[in-house]
Amino acid sequence: MPSYIIKSFRGGESDYEDKGIPGSFKQGQSLDIRKKVDSLSCQQALVEEGSGVIVDLIKFIVPCSDGNSYLFGDASKIYKRTSAGTITLVYTDTGETGIKGACEWFLSSGNTYLFWATNTRLNCKQIPGNASWTDVNALAGYPKTNLTAATWHTMAQAVGTLQIANSDYLAMVGFDGSYTNAALNLFKKNTAKALLERGNSVIVGAPRSDNSPESNLVAWDTASLAYNDKKVILGGAVNALIDTDLPLMQVGTGGGLYYGDLVNIMPILSIDGGGYCNPGGVTTDEGLALFGIYGNTSSRNGIWSYGRKKKNASHVLNFEYPLTCDEIGAVQKVGSDILLSYKSGSTYKMMKVNTAAKATAYYYSLDLVPPAKANYLPTWGTIILSMKALPASCQVEAFYRIDKTGNFVQAKMEGSVSAFTTTGGKEAVFFAGEKGRIAELELKLTPSANTTPEIYKAEFYFQ
Repeated sequence: MPSYIIKSFRGGESDYEDKGIPGSFKQGQSLDIRKKVDSLSCQQALVEEGSGVIVDLIKFIVPCSDGNSYLFGDASKIYKRTSAGTITLVYTDTGETGIKGACEWFLSSGNTYLFWATNTRLNCKQIPGNASWTDVNALAGYPKTNLTAATWHTMAQAVGTLQIANSDYLAMVGFDGSYTNAALNLFKKNTAKALLERGNSVIVGAPRSDNSPESNLVAWDTASLAYNDKKVILGGAVNALIDTDLPLMQVGTGGGLYYGDLVNIMPILSIDGGGYCNPGGVTTDEGLALFGIYGNTSSRNGIWSYGRKKKNASHVLNFEYPLTCDEIGAVQKVGSDILLSYKSGSTYKMMKVNTAAKATAYYYSLDLVPPAKANYLPTWGTIILSMKALPASCQVEAFYRIDKTGNFVQAKMEGSVSAFTTTGGKEAVFFAGEKGRIAELELKLTPSANTTPEIYKAEFYFQ
């Protein structure tokens, strides 16, 4: 009896429903696919931090040299997160509502400062400075009050300066403490949104402020009178920039991930269901780019990863950490912790990847189609899963759909049992029994605490 044998799961989400690189699948959720073993298992779950403390959407998370991280909210709240994960409110900016950019910066005086921008003001506080935060804007000349009103004043340390998105300009704070609100002219209708240091340049993602469906990607060495290079991005607004072993951008509202090194600009893929991220909603983790995607029409909001952890691995897309939310504000790796902030309705939370618990995982195969020489209507029958010994209280379920019609149907085991739950069991046998040209296989892996089912091979027989 012929069968489809699926014994690789490392290929991530495919660009196509019926084909892809080895180990790819149609969709997945909370799957750990970049382990040493090429198997199907559950990813870590998310857990809340700072419950009851956070009352606005955190847009920027700044790891700081004093050992703490500072969280900047869209209602002008500033929170401190210790290395132990304790979050406290330390300051409320009453000058203007809404923090639109933040960063740490070092001055030649030997002092270190947190800088943050509201609509038209640039503020600062020495770190560590006064624990009571009574030294906000104690640096001579602060606050600066001549920023141009803009949705984003994203900041980045770049080429020995602090760069600040300032509408159609970049503002800049030098190592010597000098300041200008117009260090670089991006020219009218280009609005700086995303910033990144790359080599000896600051890279600027600048969406158009008119109705043009494009953005500009600009490189500037901070010394020249004008930018040094520019490329046009045709896929929409550049929302965020992140560098791994590839220079990456999140572009537009359709979930577009782009490659862009100012020589070559090309779309890599689009996330099914679309969505986008904020400028502070990207970070790296062991060579992977993590994107905090929201606005996905298929409710697949959360952290998506793209990239590879090993030289000989493929660059692949994976939906790592799902989250029900209206917006994701920031995603940041702090030490060994991966943090993200979000809002859902009037609820605001900070989450962390929980290294002590795993999440329920889902796997959807590519379309399974018999070879062309099978000139009969096949009956899809037995599903056999080979796995590592099942940990206690874990379970595995199998579902199928025929000819891409209707909902997935749960496959049952002998005796109409729905789930495989045998502790120590290494083989689960399910039954389908429907005719059709195309079959799809769904697997649901339910963990227990920090233990997970681990599937090595799935076989779907037909005749």
